[in-house]
Amino acid sequence: MYQYPLKFTFPLFSISPQFEATDAMGRVLFSASKKLISSKDEISLTTAGKTYFKVVSQESRITDIPSNWDVLNSEGRVLGVVDDDFLSAIDTSKFIQNSAGSMMLDMEISRALNLRALKMYWIKDAAGNKVGLIVPDQTSLYAQQLPLYDIVRKLPIFFRFITPRYYIRLGEETVLYMEKQRTWLQDTYAVQARGNFTDKDEPLLINSIVLAVLYERERLKELYT
Repeated sequence: MYQYPLKFTFPLFSISPQFEATDAMGRVLFSASKKLISSKDEISLTTAGKTYFKVVSQESRITDIPSNWDVLNSEGRVLGVVDDDFLSAIDTSKFIQNSAGSMMLDMEISRALNLRALKMYWIKDAAGNKVGLIVPDQTSLYAQQLPLYDIVRKLPIFFRFITPRYYIRLGEETVLYMEKQRTWLQDTYAVQARGNFTDKDEPLLINSIVLAVLYERERLKELYT
């Protein structure tokens, strides 16, 4: 098992989305990079030039919008699936037990208040059963509703001080926690251990986080730059 916290550091300049992962001792664990030219979204995790894991979309990115990704080991065996979804800034499920009713009220409130839904990611096992999730925390949900766009247009460097946080849950327990660091030049995300998980759980959890952080960074850059 890795020694936490982990750090995901993006280079200053790169053609494709990529980062380097280091552990608590500063040792390089792996590099993660997204393929630019491919019929499917594909992310490779490599160490010393050898690919250990891949995250590959089930849908073609030419004809569809990828929303489900297979997590594969070096032998091509599917360890699990990551499925993206959206999370409302207003969670009415605490007040309305009926899921359909809760969803409808969420939509009405979000539309009336012009709220932005944020992405979340379901972590599923190889059989497609939901075993965990990656979700922005409540503070990040609220903060990203603020009218930051006009401010950022006047102060472009300001987006580097936007530090969304995400919790990673396995079952009902938050086992990992990720936060974007405040930096001037290089984008860095820190992943801390918060709960119990096994060596067997770790590959699916980390690969799911790799997918999420690559997409979340690109989304953040599009919103605020």
